[in-house]
Amino acid sequence: MDWTLSPLGGGYHRLDGAVYATYVVVTDEVAEAEQDDFLAIFSHRPVRNPDAQRWMNQWIEQERGTMQNVEDMEGYEEMTRKFLDSMPVARRLEGIPLAERLAGIPPAERLAGLAPEEQLLALSDEVLRGLPDEYLRTLPADVQAAIRARTGRP
Repeated sequence: MDWTLSPLGGGYHRLDGAVYATYVVVTDEVAEAEQDDFLAIFSHRPVRNPDAQRWMNQWIEQERGTMQNVEDMEGYEEMTRKFLDSMPVARRLEGIPLAERLAGIPPAERLAGLAPEEQLLALSDEVLRGLPDEYLRTLPADVQAAIRARTGRP
């Protein structure tokens, strides 16, 4: 078609030779050049601005049921992943019941990283009541105190 693409800088380009004035905007480049986290939502850049994250969340909730299913739109999964990755883990887990957080995680993995005496505190009160006193005396004082408090032992 004999059109030429002329870079204008910062992610903007002019398409010369078309009937109408045509511009091409490369969202990844513009979002980076202008540090625009709202535009970054629709690019491949991470979104770090809490206001942009909040806007995206509100937009998704507002549009749910009023137009094409947002979740069926091309790029939705990537946009959602980027949004979630930009949030602190504690914020992502807010409101999710503990049982749902732990679903599918084997017991051994749930306790990974805990010292053996800390793993004891993951046992039910019923099981803790069955531990012999001589064994309890071998544990650190704080663990002993926690077990005694939970089981009603003196």
